[in-house]
Amino acid sequence: MSNNDQALLKSCRAPVGTAVPVARRINVAVSAPMLSAIDRIIEHEQVTLTEAVRRLIAYGDFVYGVTRRPGDTLFVRDAAGGEREVVVL
Repeated sequence: MSNNDQALLKSCRAPVGTAVPVARRINVAVSAPMLSAIDRIIEHEQVTLTEAVRRLIAYGDFVYGVTRRPGDTLFVRDAAGGEREVVVL
């Protein structure tokens, strides 16, 4: 198991007292915009398709977790120091 796989398993947010899910293979149909997002990660980060999907899932899980905790807010800061709040419905 790669270091990245181990880190992803450690970061699982399973409720206390439940087992961390084991890795498994899934088949998923993705839309054209989703495939474009995957391709951007592959090109910009020089990673495999599998690694790009793992990263996008991890990013999505992080954003989802932050936006679902009462009182937590997600902000994006640009290189110039400007900030904007991210609202996920």
